[in-house]
Amino acid sequence: LLASLKEAIEAEGGTCDTAVADLRSCAETGAAIEGLVTKLGGVDALINNAGLVIRKSTMEITPEEWRTMIETNVNGTFYATRAVLPHLKQQGSGHVVNVSSISGYMPLKGGSGYAASKHAVVGFSESLFQEVRELGIKVTTVFPGSVDSASHRADAGVAADWKVKPAEVGEAVLGLLETRSGNVVSRLEIRPLGRPPG
Repeated sequence: LLASLKEAIEAEGGTCDTAVADLRSCAETGAAIEGLVTKLGGVDALINNAGLVIRKSTMEITPEEWRTMIETNVNGTFYATRAVLPHLKQQGSGHVVNVSSISGYMPLKGGSGYAASKHAVVGFSESLFQEVRELGIKVTTVFPGSVDSASHRADAGVAADWKVKPAEVGEAVLGLLETRSGNVVSRLEIRPLGRPPG
């Protein structure tokens, strides 16, 4: 997937460097980000979008599944952000975009662990904004709802054409990164206009 993404970007005339890391590891995440910053000659933005979705109720989810989801969705966001912040602070600018979910503020029956992890991302993001805004660093929390991605498909046989496409979320994030230096969109919610069939 990374190789095809790199090819597509370079085919359009862009530059792309990649790194692979287990975001549940602070050391791996830090090393990957440092390597990319060195290769690219700096960093302007971090988009924390990696996440794990396990849709199980509190009675069904195992302690191991809970731990893995929290380590990925919450700890991974923290580790990546922590690795990037010194660079953004030094240059006095930059943007951290943390992708939460509609489940980050609305109850999710049958997915309490996932909702808990996304609530944590919201709390982290909004507190981080208060910590770094005076340093010239922007922080935005994105709340996608009903995204047509493999991780969100409970039933592969159910039509998903009404959902928000991942590319549409990407386009919205690009818009965030293009805002003027003196302002920040601190929250962005993206939902499909239509409703699920039936």
